[in-house]
Amino acid sequence: MRIIVIGTGKVGSLLAEQLTQEGHQITTIDHNEKKLMELQNSLDVRCVFGNAVDRSVLIEAGVGTADLAIAATDSDEVNMLCCLMARKLGAGHTIARVRKHELADEISMFSEDMGLSMTINPELYAAQEIFALLRFAGLMSVESFGHGLFEMIEFRLTEDGPATSMTLQELAVKSKSKALVCAIRRDGQTIIPGGSATLSVGDSICFAAEPKEAEHFLKLCGIKSRMPKHVIIIGAGQITYYLVRLMRRVGMQPVVIENNAGKAEAFNKDIPDVMVLNADGTDRDLLDEEGLGTTDAFVALTGTDEVNMLMGMYAQREGVPKVVTKISRSSMLDLIDAAHAGSIVCPRDIVSERVISYVRAMDSAGSSNVETVYRIAEDTAEALEFRINESHENLTGIPLKELHTRDGVLLCSIIRSGKVIIPRGNDTIEQGDRVVIATTIKQLTDISMILE
Repeated sequence: MRIIVIGTGKVGSLLAEQLTQEGHQITTIDHNEKKLMELQNSLDVRCVFGNAVDRSVLIEAGVGTADLAIAATDSDEVNMLCCLMARKLGAGHTIARVRKHELADEISMFSEDMGLSMTINPELYAAQEIFALLRFAGLMSVESFGHGLFEMIEFRLTEDGPATSMTLQELAVKSKSKALVCAIRRDGQTIIPGGSATLSVGDSICFAAEPKEAEHFLKLCGIKSRMPKHVIIIGAGQITYYLVRLMRRVGMQPVVIENNAGKAEAFNKDIPDVMVLNADGTDRDLLDEEGLGTTDAFVALTGTDEVNMLMGMYAQREGVPKVVTKISRSSMLDLIDAAHAGSIVCPRDIVSERVISYVRAMDSAGSSNVETVYRIAEDTAEALEFRINESHENLTGIPLKELHTRDGVLLCSIIRSGKVIIPRGNDTIEQGDRVVIATTIKQLTDISMILE
Protein backbone atom coordinates (compact mmCIF):
# COMPACT_ATOMS: atom_id res chain seq x y z
CA MET A 1 0.00 0.00 0.00
CA ARG A 2 1.04 3.62 -0.58
CA ILE A 3 0.93 5.48 2.73
CA ILE A 4 1.76 9.11 3.52
CA VAL A 5 2.81 9.99 7.07
CA ILE A 6 2.53 13.69 7.92
CA GLY A 7 4.73 14.70 10.85
CA THR A 8 7.93 12.92 11.88
CA GLY A 9 7.80 13.32 15.65
CA LYS A 10 7.76 10.39 18.07
CA VAL A 11 4.51 8.90 16.78
CA GLY A 12 5.01 9.72 13.10
CA SER A 13 8.55 8.36 12.92
CA LEU A 14 7.56 5.16 14.73
CA LEU A 15 4.65 4.63 12.36
CA ALA A 16 6.89 5.25 9.34
CA GLU A 17 9.39 2.71 10.67
CA GLN A 18 6.88 -0.01 11.45
CA LEU A 19 4.80 0.46 8.31
CA THR A 20 8.01 0.22 6.27
CA GLN A 21 8.79 -3.06 8.04
CA GLU A 22 5.30 -4.24 7.10
CA GLY A 23 6.28 -3.79 3.45
CA HIS A 24 4.34 -0.63 2.63
CA GLN A 25 5.60 2.22 0.42
CA ILE A 26 5.99 5.20 2.76
CA THR A 27 6.26 8.92 2.01
CA THR A 28 6.81 11.32 4.92
CA ILE A 29 6.09 15.07 5.03
CA ASP A 30 7.54 17.53 7.53
CA HIS A 31 8.64 21.17 7.64
CA ASN A 32 11.62 20.17 9.82
CA GLU A 33 14.39 19.34 7.34
CA LYS A 34 16.68 17.91 10.03
CA LYS A 35 14.10 15.36 11.13
CA LEU A 36 13.46 14.34 7.55
CA MET A 37 17.17 13.81 6.92
CA GLU A 38 17.49 11.65 10.06
CA LEU A 39 14.54 9.56 8.96
CA GLN A 40 15.81 9.19 5.39
CA ASN A 41 19.21 8.06 6.67
CA SER A 42 17.66 5.31 8.79
CA LEU A 43 14.68 4.15 6.70
CA ASP A 44 13.88 3.39 3.08
CA VAL A 45 11.23 6.11 2.80
CA ARG A 46 10.60 9.04 0.50
CA CYS A 47 10.77 12.42 2.26
CA VAL A 48 8.99 15.60 1.18
CA PHE A 49 9.97 18.89 2.80
CA GLY A 50 7.19 21.43 3.39
CA ASN A 51 4.00 22.31 5.19
CA ALA A 52 1.35 19.63 4.67
CA VAL A 53 -1.48 22.15 4.77
CA ASP A 54 -0.03 23.46 1.49
CA ARG A 55 -1.94 21.76 -1.32
CA SER A 56 1.11 21.68 -3.57
CA VAL A 57 3.12 19.79 -0.93
CA LEU A 58 0.43 17.13 -0.61
CA ILE A 59 0.27 16.81 -4.40
CA GLU A 60 4.07 16.49 -4.59
CA ALA A 61 3.87 13.69 -2.01
CA GLY A 62 1.40 11.85 -4.23
CA VAL A 63 -1.64 12.11 -1.99
CA GLY A 64 -3.99 11.69 -4.96
CA THR A 65 -2.96 8.06 -5.41
CA ALA A 66 -2.27 7.24 -1.75
CA ASP A 67 -4.22 4.44 -0.08
CA LEU A 68 -3.86 6.11 3.31
CA ALA A 69 -2.72 9.44 4.76
CA ILE A 70 -1.82 9.62 8.47
CA ALA A 71 -1.54 13.07 10.05
CA ALA A 72 0.50 12.88 13.26
CA THR A 73 1.81 16.41 13.79
CA ASP A 74 1.72 18.05 17.23
CA SER A 75 -1.38 20.09 16.28
CA ASP A 76 -4.83 18.49 16.30
CA GLU A 77 -6.24 21.21 14.08
CA VAL A 78 -3.47 20.81 11.51
CA ASN A 79 -3.97 17.04 11.52
CA MET A 80 -7.70 17.35 10.82
CA LEU A 81 -7.14 19.93 8.10
CA CYS A 82 -4.46 17.78 6.44
CA CYS A 83 -6.81 14.80 6.43
CA LEU A 84 -9.65 16.85 4.98
CA MET A 85 -7.39 18.11 2.16
CA ALA A 86 -5.90 14.66 1.57
CA ARG A 87 -9.33 13.12 1.18
CA LYS A 88 -10.47 15.89 -1.17
CA LEU A 89 -7.33 15.34 -3.26
CA GLY A 90 -8.00 11.63 -3.63
CA ALA A 91 -6.49 9.73 -0.65
CA GLY A 92 -8.41 6.51 0.00
CA HIS A 93 -8.35 6.68 3.81
CA THR A 94 -7.20 9.19 6.40
CA ILE A 95 -6.15 8.91 10.04
CA ALA A 96 -5.69 11.97 12.28
CA ARG A 97 -4.07 12.20 15.68
CA VAL A 98 -6.47 14.14 17.92
CA ARG A 99 -5.31 14.58 21.50
CA LYS A 100 -7.18 17.52 23.06
CA HIS A 101 -10.17 16.25 24.98
CA GLU A 102 -12.25 19.22 23.83
CA LEU A 103 -11.90 17.96 20.25
CA ALA A 104 -11.69 14.24 20.94
CA ASP A 105 -15.02 14.24 22.79
CA GLU A 106 -16.82 15.77 19.80
CA ILE A 107 -14.90 14.22 16.93
CA SER A 108 -17.68 11.73 16.11
CA MET A 109 -19.97 14.65 15.21
CA PHE A 110 -17.86 15.80 12.28
CA SER A 111 -15.42 12.99 11.44
CA GLU A 112 -17.54 11.82 8.52
CA ASP A 113 -17.86 15.34 7.12
CA MET A 114 -14.07 15.71 7.31
CA GLY A 115 -13.47 12.37 5.62
CA LEU A 116 -11.73 10.85 8.65
CA SER A 117 -11.48 7.08 8.54
CA MET A 118 -10.04 6.88 12.05
CA THR A 119 -8.72 9.11 14.82
CA ILE A 120 -5.88 8.16 17.13
CA ASN A 121 -5.43 9.52 20.63
CA PRO A 122 -2.28 8.28 22.42
CA GLU A 123 -3.30 9.78 25.75
CA LEU A 124 -6.78 8.25 25.71
CA TYR A 125 -5.42 4.84 24.71
CA ALA A 126 -2.84 4.99 27.50
CA ALA A 127 -5.51 5.96 30.04
CA GLN A 128 -7.69 3.04 28.97
CA GLU A 129 -4.81 0.61 29.35
CA ILE A 130 -3.88 1.99 32.78
CA PHE A 131 -7.50 1.78 33.89
CA ALA A 132 -7.63 -1.88 32.88
CA LEU A 133 -4.36 -2.60 34.71
CA LEU A 134 -5.73 -1.01 37.87
CA ARG A 135 -9.05 -2.84 37.79
CA PHE A 136 -8.29 -6.46 36.98
CA ALA A 137 -5.49 -8.99 36.78
CA GLY A 138 -5.22 -11.66 34.12
CA LEU A 139 -7.07 -9.98 31.27
CA MET A 140 -5.72 -10.77 27.80
CA SER A 141 -6.81 -7.45 26.28
CA VAL A 142 -9.12 -4.50 26.82
CA GLU A 143 -10.22 -2.41 23.82
CA SER A 144 -12.45 0.64 24.12
CA PHE A 145 -15.07 1.96 21.72
CA GLY A 146 -17.05 5.18 21.70
CA HIS A 147 -14.34 7.13 23.58
CA GLY A 148 -14.38 4.67 26.48
CA LEU A 149 -18.17 4.37 26.75
CA PHE A 150 -17.94 0.61 26.41
CA GLU A 151 -15.23 -2.02 26.30
CA MET A 152 -14.44 -5.25 24.54
CA ILE A 153 -12.52 -7.51 26.91
CA GLU A 154 -10.78 -10.84 26.38
CA PHE A 155 -9.89 -13.28 29.15
CA ARG A 156 -9.48 -17.00 29.76
CA LEU A 157 -12.11 -18.78 31.86
CA THR A 158 -10.23 -20.78 34.52
CA GLU A 159 -12.90 -22.03 36.93
CA ASP A 160 -16.46 -23.30 37.04
CA GLY A 161 -19.14 -21.00 38.41
CA PRO A 162 -22.36 -19.20 37.48
CA ALA A 163 -21.08 -18.50 33.96
CA THR A 164 -20.55 -22.21 33.17
CA SER A 165 -23.79 -23.51 34.69
CA MET A 166 -26.26 -22.07 32.16
CA THR A 167 -26.64 -20.86 28.60
CA LEU A 168 -25.71 -17.28 27.72
CA GLN A 169 -29.39 -16.37 27.48
CA GLU A 170 -30.11 -17.84 30.92
CA LEU A 171 -27.04 -16.10 32.31
CA ALA A 172 -28.25 -12.73 31.04
CA VAL A 173 -31.71 -13.21 32.58
CA LYS A 174 -30.89 -14.87 35.89
CA SER A 175 -27.80 -12.84 36.75
CA LYS A 176 -29.12 -9.61 35.16
CA SER A 177 -25.92 -9.37 33.17
CA LYS A 178 -25.90 -6.74 30.40
CA ALA A 179 -22.62 -8.00 28.96
CA LEU A 180 -22.66 -9.60 25.52
CA VAL A 181 -20.32 -12.49 24.71
CA CYS A 182 -19.01 -11.75 21.20
CA ALA A 183 -16.60 -14.61 20.54
CA ILE A 184 -15.44 -17.85 22.14
CA ARG A 185 -12.11 -19.46 21.27
CA ARG A 186 -12.23 -23.20 22.08
CA ASP A 187 -10.02 -26.10 20.96
CA GLY A 188 -8.51 -24.04 18.15
CA GLN A 189 -11.91 -22.93 16.83
CA THR A 190 -13.58 -19.51 17.06
CA ILE A 191 -17.31 -19.39 17.74
CA ILE A 192 -19.57 -16.35 17.30
CA PRO A 193 -22.16 -17.49 19.86
CA GLY A 194 -25.94 -17.28 20.02
CA GLY A 195 -28.07 -17.25 23.16
CA SER A 196 -28.05 -21.07 23.43
CA ALA A 197 -24.24 -21.27 23.65
CA THR A 198 -22.50 -22.20 26.90
CA LEU A 199 -19.11 -21.35 28.37
CA SER A 200 -16.52 -23.91 29.49
CA VAL A 201 -13.35 -23.80 31.56
CA GLY A 202 -10.40 -23.16 29.26
CA ASP A 203 -12.37 -20.98 26.82
CA SER A 204 -10.91 -17.67 25.70
CA ILE A 205 -13.86 -15.31 25.89
CA CYS A 206 -14.36 -11.93 24.27
CA PHE A 207 -17.29 -9.86 25.55
CA ALA A 208 -18.63 -6.31 25.23
CA ALA A 209 -20.04 -4.21 28.06
CA GLU A 210 -19.99 -0.83 29.74
CA PRO A 211 -17.24 -0.57 32.41
CA LYS A 212 -19.51 -1.24 35.41
CA GLU A 213 -21.27 -4.11 33.65
CA ALA A 214 -17.89 -5.56 32.62
CA GLU A 215 -16.91 -5.84 36.28
CA HIS A 216 -20.16 -7.68 37.08
CA PHE A 217 -19.68 -10.18 34.24
CA LEU A 218 -16.04 -10.84 35.13
CA LYS A 219 -17.11 -11.64 38.70
CA LEU A 220 -19.63 -14.16 37.35
CA CYS A 221 -16.69 -15.76 35.52
CA GLY A 222 -14.56 -15.95 38.67
CA ILE A 223 -12.29 -12.99 37.93
CA LYS A 224 -12.25 -10.71 40.95
CA SER A 225 -11.89 -6.99 40.69
CA ARG A 226 -8.94 -5.41 42.46
CA MET A 227 -10.57 -2.01 42.28
CA PRO A 228 -8.26 0.34 44.19
CA LYS A 229 -9.96 2.80 46.51
CA HIS A 230 -7.03 5.12 47.13
CA VAL A 231 -4.90 6.06 44.11
CA ILE A 232 -2.13 8.66 43.89
CA ILE A 233 -1.44 10.08 40.41
CA ILE A 234 1.62 12.24 39.72
CA GLY A 235 1.08 14.67 36.83
CA ALA A 236 -2.07 16.40 35.57
CA GLY A 237 -1.71 16.03 31.81
CA GLN A 238 -4.06 14.67 29.16
CA ILE A 239 -3.58 11.03 30.17
CA THR A 240 -4.55 11.90 33.74
CA TYR A 241 -7.63 13.74 32.50
CA TYR A 242 -8.88 10.71 30.56
CA LEU A 243 -7.89 8.29 33.34
CA VAL A 244 -9.70 10.24 36.05
CA ARG A 245 -12.85 10.38 33.91
CA LEU A 246 -12.77 6.58 33.58
CA MET A 247 -12.16 6.19 37.32
CA ARG A 248 -15.12 8.38 38.22
CA ARG A 249 -17.46 6.20 36.17
CA VAL A 250 -16.83 3.34 38.59
CA GLY A 251 -16.75 5.45 41.75
CA MET A 252 -12.98 5.83 42.22
CA GLN A 253 -11.69 9.14 43.63
CA PRO A 254 -7.94 9.58 43.05
CA VAL A 255 -5.60 12.26 44.36
CA VAL A 256 -3.74 14.13 41.61
CA ILE A 257 -0.44 15.89 42.37
CA GLU A 258 0.85 18.49 39.89
CA ASN A 259 3.79 20.85 40.48
CA ASN A 260 2.77 23.34 37.76
CA ALA A 261 0.25 25.79 39.25
CA GLY A 262 -1.36 26.62 35.90
CA LYS A 263 -1.87 22.98 34.96
CA ALA A 264 -3.20 22.14 38.41
CA GLU A 265 -5.70 24.98 38.24
CA ALA A 266 -6.82 24.04 34.71
CA PHE A 267 -7.26 20.40 35.68
CA ASN A 268 -9.29 21.35 38.75
CA LYS A 269 -11.49 23.54 36.54
CA ASP A 270 -12.10 20.67 34.09
CA ILE A 271 -12.84 18.10 36.83
CA PRO A 272 -13.78 20.11 39.95
CA ASP A 273 -14.82 17.21 42.18
CA VAL A 274 -11.39 15.53 42.16
CA MET A 275 -8.68 16.46 44.66
CA VAL A 276 -5.79 18.19 42.87
CA LEU A 277 -2.73 19.26 44.85
CA ASN A 278 -0.36 21.87 43.45
CA ALA A 279 2.82 20.38 44.88
CA ASP A 280 6.02 18.52 44.03
CA GLY A 281 5.11 14.87 43.51
CA THR A 282 8.72 13.83 44.11
CA ASP A 283 8.63 15.25 47.65
CA ARG A 284 8.92 12.26 49.97
CA ASP A 285 7.32 14.05 52.92
CA LEU A 286 4.35 15.05 50.78
CA LEU A 287 3.87 11.48 49.56
CA ASP A 288 4.01 10.19 53.12
CA GLU A 289 1.47 12.81 54.12
CA GLU A 290 -0.85 11.70 51.31
CA GLY A 291 -0.60 8.09 52.45
CA LEU A 292 1.83 6.48 50.00
CA GLY A 293 2.47 3.70 52.49
CA THR A 294 -1.20 2.72 52.58
CA THR A 295 -2.35 3.63 49.07
CA ASP A 296 -3.75 0.92 46.80
CA ALA A 297 -2.12 2.18 43.61
CA PHE A 298 0.42 4.72 42.37
CA VAL A 299 0.55 6.08 38.79
CA ALA A 300 3.48 8.16 37.49
CA LEU A 301 2.34 10.32 34.55
CA THR A 302 4.66 13.32 34.42
CA GLY A 303 6.09 14.51 31.11
CA THR A 304 9.58 13.22 31.96
CA ASP A 305 10.45 9.53 31.59
CA GLU A 306 13.29 9.67 34.09
CA VAL A 307 11.06 11.15 36.79
CA ASN A 308 8.34 8.59 36.12
CA MET A 309 10.77 5.67 36.29
CA LEU A 310 12.33 6.88 39.53
CA MET A 311 8.94 7.56 41.12
CA GLY A 312 7.64 4.16 40.03
CA MET A 313 10.69 2.44 41.49
CA TYR A 314 10.27 4.38 44.74
CA ALA A 315 6.59 3.42 45.03
CA GLN A 316 7.49 -0.23 44.38
CA ARG A 317 10.14 -0.08 47.11
CA GLU A 318 7.60 1.40 49.51
CA GLY A 319 5.35 -1.60 48.95
CA VAL A 320 2.49 -0.03 46.95
CA PRO A 321 0.40 -3.00 45.67
CA LYS A 322 -0.04 -1.68 42.15
CA VAL A 323 2.35 0.70 40.36
CA VAL A 324 1.96 1.98 36.79
CA THR A 325 4.68 3.99 35.07
CA LYS A 326 4.31 5.88 31.79
CA ILE A 327 7.28 6.22 29.45
CA SER A 328 7.56 7.85 26.03
CA ARG A 329 10.80 6.21 24.91
CA SER A 330 11.08 2.43 24.83
CA SER A 331 14.87 2.84 24.98
CA MET A 332 14.45 3.74 28.66
CA LEU A 333 13.76 0.08 29.36
CA ASP A 334 17.29 -0.80 28.24
CA LEU A 335 18.74 1.41 30.98
CA ILE A 336 16.64 0.33 33.97
CA ASP A 337 15.07 -2.95 35.05
CA ALA A 338 11.44 -2.18 34.21
CA ALA A 339 10.18 -4.78 36.69
CA HIS A 340 11.23 -2.42 39.48
CA ALA A 341 8.89 0.31 38.19
CA GLY A 342 5.66 -1.70 38.06
CA SER A 343 3.55 -1.98 34.91
CA ILE A 344 4.97 0.05 32.01
CA VAL A 345 2.70 1.92 29.59
CA CYS A 346 4.06 3.54 26.42
CA PRO A 347 1.42 5.64 24.59
CA ARG A 348 3.14 5.77 21.21
CA ASP A 349 3.57 1.97 21.16
CA ILE A 350 -0.16 1.56 21.82
CA VAL A 351 -0.96 3.93 18.94
CA SER A 352 1.40 2.06 16.65
CA GLU A 353 -0.27 -1.27 17.45
CA ARG A 354 -3.71 0.14 16.67
CA VAL A 355 -2.70 1.79 13.42
CA ILE A 356 -0.86 -1.33 12.24
CA SER A 357 -3.95 -3.41 13.07
CA TYR A 358 -6.14 -1.01 11.10
CA VAL A 359 -3.78 -0.99 8.12
CA ARG A 360 -3.60 -4.79 8.05
CA ALA A 361 -7.40 -5.04 8.08
CA MET A 362 -7.63 -2.33 5.42
CA ASP A 363 -5.01 -4.08 3.30
CA SER A 364 -7.02 -7.31 3.31
CA ALA A 365 -10.43 -5.68 2.97
CA GLY A 366 -9.66 -3.11 0.28
CA SER A 367 -11.94 -0.07 0.16
CA SER A 368 -14.22 0.12 3.21
CA ASN A 369 -16.09 2.47 5.50
CA VAL A 370 -14.88 0.77 8.67
CA GLU A 371 -14.40 3.27 11.48
CA THR A 372 -12.34 1.09 13.87
CA VAL A 373 -10.85 -2.39 13.63
CA TYR A 374 -9.57 -4.67 16.39
CA ARG A 375 -8.36 -8.23 16.12
CA ILE A 376 -9.99 -10.49 18.74
CA ALA A 377 -10.08 -14.17 19.71
CA GLU A 378 -6.35 -14.67 19.22
CA ASP A 379 -6.48 -12.79 15.89
CA THR A 380 -9.04 -15.20 14.37
CA ALA A 381 -11.94 -12.72 14.38
CA GLU A 382 -12.44 -8.97 14.18
CA ALA A 383 -14.43 -6.30 15.97
CA LEU A 384 -15.46 -3.65 13.44
CA GLU A 385 -17.05 -0.26 14.07
CA PHE A 386 -19.18 1.21 11.27
CA ARG A 387 -20.93 4.56 10.79
CA ILE A 388 -24.58 4.35 9.74
CA ASN A 389 -25.53 6.81 6.98
CA GLU A 390 -28.26 7.37 4.41
CA SER A 391 -27.00 4.47 2.27
CA HIS A 392 -27.99 1.95 4.96
CA GLU A 393 -31.78 2.15 4.60
CA ASN A 394 -31.94 -1.66 4.46
CA LEU A 395 -30.80 -1.75 8.11
CA THR A 396 -32.37 1.27 9.80
CA GLY A 397 -35.65 1.33 11.72
CA ILE A 398 -36.03 -2.47 11.67
CA PRO A 399 -36.13 -4.46 14.96
CA LEU A 400 -32.93 -6.49 15.15
CA LYS A 401 -34.89 -9.71 15.61
CA GLU A 402 -36.29 -9.19 12.10
CA LEU A 403 -32.87 -8.68 10.48
CA HIS A 404 -31.54 -11.85 8.88
CA THR A 405 -27.79 -11.70 9.48
CA ARG A 406 -25.15 -14.03 8.14
CA ASP A 407 -23.64 -16.82 10.23
CA GLY A 408 -20.47 -15.72 11.96
CA VAL A 409 -21.74 -12.20 12.68
CA LEU A 410 -22.85 -10.72 16.01
CA LEU A 411 -24.04 -7.17 16.65
CA CYS A 412 -22.21 -6.12 19.82
CA SER A 413 -23.31 -2.55 20.47
CA ILE A 414 -24.98 0.55 19.14
CA ILE A 415 -23.48 3.91 20.09
CA ARG A 416 -26.06 6.68 19.84
CA SER A 417 -25.82 10.30 21.06
CA GLY A 418 -23.09 9.50 23.56
CA LYS A 419 -24.88 6.45 24.98
CA VAL A 420 -24.27 2.73 24.56
CA ILE A 421 -26.98 0.22 23.71
CA ILE A 422 -26.10 -3.45 24.19
CA PRO A 423 -28.59 -4.63 21.59
CA ARG A 424 -31.61 -6.84 22.15
CA GLY A 425 -34.20 -8.09 19.70
CA ASN A 426 -36.50 -5.06 19.82
CA ASP A 427 -33.73 -2.47 19.38
CA THR A 428 -33.21 -0.80 16.02
CA ILE A 429 -30.30 0.74 14.13
CA GLU A 430 -30.80 4.39 13.19
CA GLN A 431 -29.00 6.81 10.89
CA GLY A 432 -26.11 8.51 12.69
CA ASP A 433 -25.43 5.49 14.94
CA ARG A 434 -22.09 3.81 15.27
CA VAL A 435 -22.45 0.05 15.26
CA VAL A 436 -19.88 -2.48 16.46
CA ILE A 437 -19.96 -6.06 15.22
CA ALA A 438 -17.86 -9.14 15.90
CA THR A 439 -17.28 -11.50 13.01
CA THR A 440 -15.16 -14.33 11.69
CA ILE A 441 -16.01 -13.31 8.11
CA LYS A 442 -13.14 -11.66 6.28
CA GLN A 443 -13.43 -8.58 4.07
CA LEU A 444 -16.58 -7.06 5.57
CA THR A 445 -16.22 -3.59 4.06
CA ASP A 446 -19.73 -2.28 4.76
CA ILE A 447 -22.24 -2.86 7.54
CA SER A 448 -24.86 -3.93 4.94
CA MET A 449 -22.73 -7.01 4.24
CA ILE A 450 -23.84 -8.56 7.57
CA LEU A 451 -27.20 -9.39 5.96
CA GLU A 452 -27.87 -12.74 4.28
